[in-house]
Parts: sequence; structure tokens; C-alpha cells
Amino acid sequence: MWQPPRPPANEAERLRVLAACNIMDTGQDERFDRLTRLATALYQVDVAFLSFIDDAYQWMKAMSGPGLAPVIERRRTVCNLIVESGQPLVVGDLHTDPRLVGHPVAASLPFRFYAGVPLMMAPDLAVGTLCVLGAAVRETSGVDIAPLTDLGAIAMDELDLWKINQDLKRRADTDSLTGLGNRRAFDEELERAGRRARRTGAPVSLLLVDLDHFKAVNDVSGHPAGDAVLRRAGQRLGQAVHRADDMAARYGGEEFAILLPGTDAAGAAVLAEAIRADIAAADMPHPLTGRVTASIGAATHQGAAADTDRLVAEADRALYRAKALGRDRVVLFEAMGEALTPAALAGAEG
Repeated sequence: MWQPPRPPANEAERLRVLAACNIMDTGQDERFDRLTRLATALYQVDVAFLSFIDDAYQWMKAMSGPGLAPVIERRRTVCNLIVESGQPLVVGDLHTDPRLVGHPVAASLPFRFYAGVPLMMAPDLAVGTLCVLGAAVRETSGVDIAPLTDLGAIAMDELDLWKINQDLKRRADTDSLTGLGNRRAFDEELERAGRRARRTGAPVSLLLVDLDHFKAVNDVSGHPAGDAVLRRAGQRLGQAVHRADDMAARYGGEEFAILLPGTDAAGAAVLAEAIRADIAAADMPHPLTGRVTASIGAATHQGAAADTDRLVAEADRALYRAKALGRDRVVLFEAMGEALTPAALAGAEG
């Protein structure tokens, strides 16, 4: 009877290396699409796919045809055998192969033939697979796996280029004043976080942080003083996020954004209050109020219902409520209740 294979002995390192590639939940890419098309043509099959596999899911970066879900739980995949062993796998008939008896998916697939190779980082870290699937049963002795192995190696060369380009892009996506991500970087990570939430069913939270009465700092103390406040606030916000997928960005002017994939509303509320208190405790001088404070609006979406445009709108609405209530406070969209009147919103400006 089928038992999901145990993770490889180097699972922690494998996951660390995969995370460093920063490729999960990214958009379509012709460099990887063309490899699946080539594999389909070379093996005369119905579909080929290139996937990456983290601790819980197999995610398809590229597919040459229909018939497969874009994501599947790792424990339900045939490819998990490849990750565990680090070796190619060829199955003449997915429905009858004794290695797959009792497998939760294999016998129900519209495919019978399967061949896959690992995508290897370093000498022994299988971070994903390149596979082909055919509707007809095949004799495995006649399958030459070498071309698929070569295509897998090309895929990893492309992944190396991907990482180099990501490093260059990261530099271009950094706000020069604060050292945080800029608006373009935030917008891209927001869309990616939405895709991840819909893929995994996990929550995604957003904090919008506005420095209270910041215009007065520039007007009274001068722009160099304003820049110093932005730099210190950016440093504090950057230190507030610790997980690899979290992001602090300069959203625009004196407004910042904290993106928190995998964080629910309760966790977002705790972090938001910690950030608010930290900004106040930094004792940055303000010409009118004595010290700089921050207002924060927070919103959370869950799983398949995650809508990034609406998430931003809800966090922004919560931010306006925080400002209308007197600033230097946190407001959660989920706890807001009735909408603010236009007059109250007007009073929140500045």
C-alpha cells in the first residue's frame, strides 16, 4: 500500500536553497515554457511540466498542456518520489505500477505513462522536477531518459540566470533613501503573495503605516530633517519583519507598507501595535507634536478569497480610520464596523 516517501535527509538545506531562488509563485516565463514544449515534442507525449516542490506543495512553474492542476499537495504527488531519491523515475503505467498501489492520485489521472527527472541544485538537492505524461501505456525499457535529463540541466542553468537577474532587479527595486523595497517591488510582491495565498489557503495581511503630520517636519524643520526621519523610520520597519517572505516597502512619500504572507489578522494586529510603539519610542523630533508617531491600518484576506486590490483598499480605509480617530494608533479593517462619513475622511487628511 502506498505510503508517502519520507523527506530526504537534506530536506532543511533543500528548502533553504529553494527559498533563496525566490521563484515560487512567480509568473509565467517563456524560458521554462519552451523547455516543456521541447520535452513534449521529444517524447511524443500529451503534456510536460516543470515544477518546484517546497515543504507542503508541488507548484507548476510551466506546463505544455492541460490536464494537471497548477498546484498539488506534496504528499499526493508522484514527483515526491523523485525529490526523496534524487533519481529519475519512469513509470510505464501509472494505474497499475506496484510502486503506486493505493496512491491517492495516480490511478485517477487521465495519463498512464510518466517519466521525470530531478532538478538538482548543488550535487544532491532536488528542488523540483521536469516530467512528461502520456495517455498511452509504454514499455519502460524503450524510454531514453537522457534527453529529459539534459533539458532538466538546461532548466537549472536558466534558474541560475533567474537568480542573477533577481539580484540585479532587487537593487533596482530598492528605495535609495530608506533601503526598503520601492513601490514597484511592493506591487510585484503583493501579487505574488496573493497567488501564494490562493495556492496554499493561507492568510495574507497588509499593514499601511503613515507618519503622522509628516508634512510639518519638512515645512518647519526642512527636507534634510524629513529625510532623516524617513531613514530612521525605514530602518525600524525593516527590523520589524523577520521572515523571508515578509516585506517592508516605502509605499509613497511618508507612507510605508508591510506585507505579511501567512500571517492572520491576530498576528498582524500584534505586529502593527509593536511597530506603532517602536516608532513612538524612537523619539524622532517633530516640530509640532514633539515626537514622530505613526498611524497604521491593517487588513487580512484568506486563501482562495484573497484579492490584492481589495486588500490594499481595506488597509487604506483602516488607515484613514486610525487618522480620523486621533492618529498614533492601529485600526484593523475587520474591526471597523460602519464606514466613515465623507466629513470624517476629510478630517483624516495630512
